[in-house]
Amino acid sequence: MRSVLAHRGVRAFLLVWIGQVVSLLGSGLTAFALGVWIFQQTRSTTQYALVTFCAAAPPLLVLPLAGPLIDRWNRKRLLIACDLAGAVSTSAVGLLVWAGALSVPLACLAVAVTSSATALQWPTYAATVTTLVPREQLGRASGMTHLAHATSQVLAPLLAGAIIALVGLAGIAAIDLATFLFSTAMLLAAAIPAGPASAERQSYWKEVPFGLRYIAGHAGLAALLLMFTAVNFFSEMAAVLFTPMVLGFATPAALGTILAVGGLGMIGGGAVMSIWGGFRRPALGAALFAGLSGLGVALVGLSTSLPLIAAAAAGYFFCLPLMMGSSQVVWQRAVPAGMQGRVFAMRGAIAMSAAPLASLAAGPLADGLFEPMMAAGAPAAAIIGPLMGEGPGRGIALIFVTAGGLSVLAALAAASYEPLRRLDETSTVSPAPAPAGAPG
Repeated sequence: MRSVLAHRGVRAFLLVWIGQVVSLLGSGLTAFALGVWIFQQTRSTTQYALVTFCAAAPPLLVLPLAGPLIDRWNRKRLLIACDLAGAVSTSAVGLLVWAGALSVPLACLAVAVTSSATALQWPTYAATVTTLVPREQLGRASGMTHLAHATSQVLAPLLAGAIIALVGLAGIAAIDLATFLFSTAMLLAAAIPAGPASAERQSYWKEVPFGLRYIAGHAGLAALLLMFTAVNFFSEMAAVLFTPMVLGFATPAALGTILAVGGLGMIGGGAVMSIWGGFRRPALGAALFAGLSGLGVALVGLSTSLPLIAAAAAGYFFCLPLMMGSSQVVWQRAVPAGMQGRVFAMRGAIAMSAAPLASLAAGPLADGLFEPMMAAGAPAAAIIGPLMGEGPGRGIALIFVTAGGLSVLAALAAASYEPLRRLDETSTVSPAPAPAGAPG
């Protein structure tokens, strides 16, 4: 362990990671408090959903355009710029609340700015870690990254709920600003290299589609991304419907307990990945944990027992950091460092596109198809009901079983695909053939 900590890049990574832990917690506080403020001001689920959309949509636009910038610009300065953009947005929210001038459109604008900065920061951070951490420690570094996200998702709502009545949204924005400044200080203190340059540099607009061409030209990486996107789609569909399903037979307090147990599972998975580092064959490890996460989704739908649902939710969330961490290691090892900005940005845009699509599909599928199928006395309910029950909420439960089963099938298909398995046998993928004039 001492030899690892003596590595200059590892020390720099730890400084950046500590800053990220604090900053993510602060951002989580603001996100929770802003959501509460919007709902209290409008009492409108539609306007609340609009703000959620403003957080989800900008990354899909920003990421494809961000890749060439990450590979061209100094990555340390880019990370600092993203933090400062978040700090400015948070400060604006705090000042507007203090002046009594915050409105839903201005909140949407602030959320969009912060979301765009975060979208640019993620692939920059992932590409930077590759240049800091030794190859054999990438699994642990990825586990620590996901542990930071998991901790924020669990602690931020608890802390925000406890202090929002004391300091209000303006006070929480001030706390978030302090966390951004702390993260910036850690970045300034860390010795981060500028990042390797590509052997050949083309115009910006010619480099924008490079990431897509690169992924399409490497069958193993394309299969891994396709599996990940499919699992994201099915998991997001389940996430959208989880609350109405549970509230169909349980209390809000029980729902909160299940979500808390699930969050602890995610922290546990991140901690395990941080200590263990994952399988020596991370591509197959990603497929394995994707399949296990799908099994967890299916088990949630099969039962109406709250302890069993909580256990299945904890199992699902436990697998998430292990799946994402293993996948991250594959990409960091397989893509040359000078190309990671463009490739990682495009990879993120494709994977994240699953979430809004799943959100749009979940409601109509539940209300128009699955709930009528499982209504008391319906023909399908007579067949499936003895296994899962029938009546309100059981159609949504059937979506869980279907989504989980399809996730398992996607993972099995990926694991059986030879080019994906070969990703574990090589340290670096050779560049794919590209059209004339395309960057190498």
